[in-house]
Amino acid sequence: MSSILILILVLPLVGGFIGYWVPSKSSAIGIAATFCSLFAALNSLSNFKSDISFTWYWLPDFELSILADNVSLMLISLVTFVSMLVQIFSSEYMKDDKGIHRFYFKLGFFISSMIGLLLADNLLLLFVFWELVGLASYLLIGFWYKNDDIPKSARTAFMVNRVADAALLAGIIMVYNQTGNLSISSISENITLLGSLLIAIGAFGKSAQFPFSGWLTKAMVGPTPVSALIHAATMVAAGVYLLFRVAPVLHPSALIIIAIIGTLTALYAAICAITQFDIKKVLAYSTISQLGYMTLGVGVGAREAALFHLFTHAFFKAGLFLGAASIIHYLHKTSSKDAQDMRFMGGLKNHLPWTYRSFLICGLALAGLPLFSGFMSKDGILLAAWAFASEHETWAYLIPDIVLITALMTAFYVGRMILLVFWGEERSEIGIARIETKAIVIPLFTLGLLSIWIFHNWNPFAHEALIFSTLNISNSHGDGGFLIPFVSIFLVSVGLALAYSFFKPGTNYSVGFSAMKLPSSKVGSLVFNGFGLTWLYEKVGEMSLAISKALTWIDLNVIDRFLHLFAIGSVIFSKVLSLIDRFVIDGPVNWIARLSAFIGRRLSGFSARDGQTQIAWLLVVVILILIFRLAFIN
Repeated sequence: MSSILILILVLPLVGGFIGYWVPSKSSAIGIAATFCSLFAALNSLSNFKSDISFTWYWLPDFELSILADNVSLMLISLVTFVSMLVQIFSSEYMKDDKGIHRFYFKLGFFISSMIGLLLADNLLLLFVFWELVGLASYLLIGFWYKNDDIPKSARTAFMVNRVADAALLAGIIMVYNQTGNLSISSISENITLLGSLLIAIGAFGKSAQFPFSGWLTKAMVGPTPVSALIHAATMVAAGVYLLFRVAPVLHPSALIIIAIIGTLTALYAAICAITQFDIKKVLAYSTISQLGYMTLGVGVGAREAALFHLFTHAFFKAGLFLGAASIIHYLHKTSSKDAQDMRFMGGLKNHLPWTYRSFLICGLALAGLPLFSGFMSKDGILLAAWAFASEHETWAYLIPDIVLITALMTAFYVGRMILLVFWGEERSEIGIARIETKAIVIPLFTLGLLSIWIFHNWNPFAHEALIFSTLNISNSHGDGGFLIPFVSIFLVSVGLALAYSFFKPGTNYSVGFSAMKLPSSKVGSLVFNGFGLTWLYEKVGEMSLAISKALTWIDLNVIDRFLHLFAIGSVIFSKVLSLIDRFVIDGPVNWIARLSAFIGRRLSGFSARDGQTQIAWLLVVVILILIFRLAFIN
């Protein structure tokens, strides 16, 4: 069975590699490889009876492990399915790009890295694939690297994630020091508060939680199908997946902080989405907001509800981004205006009927309207948030209250986007409508269909997924009271109604929308620019650069000079000691030794080898002693 897991892991990468060397067939080869990986994953999931795992020893007393359980196999099937649809769409969207073979190779690398992340049971192995996913996303975001500002945006996205990843690595080290074990499924004791927070920060970075949210809007510079893949079921979902896995052993206080961060992120991103003109930025902020819902779900103890929302979000968010890609693809061919700016859209439902239908369904799912998948999963988190608040102090009720307000705002910006893009008068020169090809229609139709409630549960008002029950995954979401869904439905309806009243065809706002300027007030400008997070990143980067330059100057002009002077002084001092040793200490000793040697050589001449001579000399010495005694002593 382990060979099948390896096959699932490497097939997308191998397909991308082969397609790189066969550019004319790169899309077909990439799609076929991902389909084979999907088929193998679905086959393993349908025949799933027990966890599949294997371990190998990497270093003495250290092992790496892979685990394929019901959750990881389900998410691998989801990732490969959505990825395959994105690849099919890209075969039309990218067909005129000379770098299409590079594109499919990077897609294959990205998909395989994400599959490896989902399979990893060891935190260190997970970190390796975590970084590979980050590298792959950097390559895809910066795919059009010759265009202005794209490399800078890709670097910003990459570096923000590296900051969070440094915290994750520190958390992994702390877990190992505490437990002596990095196997996620084997950790049984609660991780310390600091270790839990460090791991959470790593997840916040990957899932664009506040204050790491700014990088995700920067990632919009890449090809739009890449945005669909990153936002739907791969990179940004990795942080939520990590929290889902480690939530049972995280410190209770860390879970409360995670819930608060998720709540603030959901509200912050919804506020920003309302003010945007760029359709991709609206969707990017909506992704950040929905990821906040998922993070909140983990924090309030409803990690299965968060997983269900991750599952439904993958379909409707991929559908929305591919819908945006269809619009951009169309407008690039028919208008010289900015193809992403909603001020130059309008009336597109007549030109892109399939895109409109899919976008409408996926948009209503995002808004959380009943009969759509987003309502089922989102309200499960709302119920859990209310149950969490009822078990804590009064302040905790702020969490479900803020999330309910966010639900209203979500419906409002979704209605605004649909009305301004598809309804009303055309605000740019459209020209002859392009035919939506099968490569565009099939993914959009599929994702729109899967955003309807019936594919997740027979009961449109249920908050559990049938696939979870089939795979024996818990469906717990907490009991927040029967009124919460009705309050949610009411607020979503109010949000859509407000959007219609403001942006329906013929209103002053919709008529004058094409001439609307960027916000001029400080508050409006602050919200439009995402509360200045990207500006903050630049300032932190500039500050870090300034600090590094200052430290470099200190190193070169203070520390190095001191060390050089110390070294020169040490050399001079050693030479002086050498002269003192040679002429003061060793000099007299050597002189006495030479004198002794001289005297010894001279006296040795008086010695004789024969006994007669020695006796003669003895008599001479005795006579001399007697003469000396008689002459001087007496």
